[in-house]
Amino acid sequence: MHLSKLRRVGLLVASAALIAGMAAACGGDDDTDSNGNGGETATTVSVTIPEGAPVIDQDKLKFVPGEMKVKVGEKVYFTNSETALHTVDINGENESGNMKKGDVFTFEFPAAGEYKITCAYHPQMKATIIVE
Repeated sequence: MHLSKLRRVGLLVASAALIAGMAAACGGDDDTDSNGNGGETATTVSVTIPEGAPVIDQDKLKFVPGEMKVKVGEKVYFTNSETALHTVDINGENESGNMKKGDVFTFEFPAAGEYKITCAYHPQMKATIIVE
């Protein structure tokens, strides 16, 4: 095969891989992190959320509710109700790994303060947790 044909085939394969990776980050079932490095996944075991427990849901590309107050050491439950792949980043650190639809991630805030919650894949998703 001629060298320029090989390059075109290589570019087509690379382009297809890039498009597939982008589609996975916006709703696929891929377990790669935002760098495509096979990120960790959130817990997939069945989790029972106690009645009245603080829950923040990832739905319609938002954290719901967008603000919450909890006590130091209280367990907060993060759920993903949609097909888009999400993360729970707390003050810029990915704590949850990749979360698929139905996944639940829990986090206990160790100290009082204001914590910023974001999603690595969807920067418009923001929430604040105030720990007292």
